[in-house]
Amino acid sequence: MPMLHALAHQALGATLIYEEEAPAAVSELRSAVRHWTETDAPFETAEARRWLAVAHRAGGDEASALLELRAAKAAFERLGAGLEAERTDEMIRAGAGGDAGRRVVRTFMFTDIVGSTNLLETMGDAAWHDVLRWHDETLASLIASNGGEVVRTTGDGFFAAFDDAASAASGAIAIQRRLAEHRRRHGFAPQVRIGLHSAEATAVADDYVGLGVHEAARVGALAGAGEILATVATVDGDAAMFDMRDEREVSLKGIAQPVRVATIDWGS
Repeated sequence: MPMLHALAHQALGATLIYEEEAPAAVSELRSAVRHWTETDAPFETAEARRWLAVAHRAGGDEASALLELRAAKAAFERLGAGLEAERTDEMIRAGAGGDAGRRVVRTFMFTDIVGSTNLLETMGDAAWHDVLRWHDETLASLIASNGGEVVRTTGDGFFAAFDDAASAASGAIAIQRRLAEHRRRHGFAPQVRIGLHSAEATAVADDYVGLGVHEAARVGALAGAGEILATVATVDGDAAMFDMRDEREVSLKGIAQPVRVATIDWGS
């Protein structure tokens, strides 16, 4: 029973972090730490402490976050879990850098290969692995060369963050043009949809959480194959230099208010 309670509290706590409910997340994750301790599970206890540190950071309590991270790191080191200890140390250093737990404004990019499951079935594992590796290396390089950072991969896509909308739009255009060029020269490249949205979010270690991230993901999900879809508020600022078309109002899943979006014309 303590293990089931620990799992439930930890899952709920992690969900609450991404919903920007930091105080509730802290409460749930403290319960998770307590229940893992009762089950005499030191590795899982350290993992829960790390999640608790993320919740503290999301709530702006850096001192408590560092206490939990140091305790988790010490536990991982005692267990010989070197990779987890190193990852936790990176989170400690990220806090020292000053951004962790702070509200920041970024332009978020979500990319996704359209029809990836069908492509896998058609091509087979080996060929699909080669295509996916080329895709990952190409997009990661173009994101970095346009001033973005890859926050994490999403299986067959990327979640990236840029300091400004113009850089994000330039990166998205570079991706679509590189894919189109590869099709012309080699006969095939996967169709990729891209969503862009500028918003405020909470920096947590090497990740971002908040409503704005969810909105960006929903915008990306609405884009069509080969499309760059952006919220109008994003491209009205320093990204206004790019050609836009098909402006319309859309509803985003789980978001109460509709938003206006437009397609960035990357072919012109």
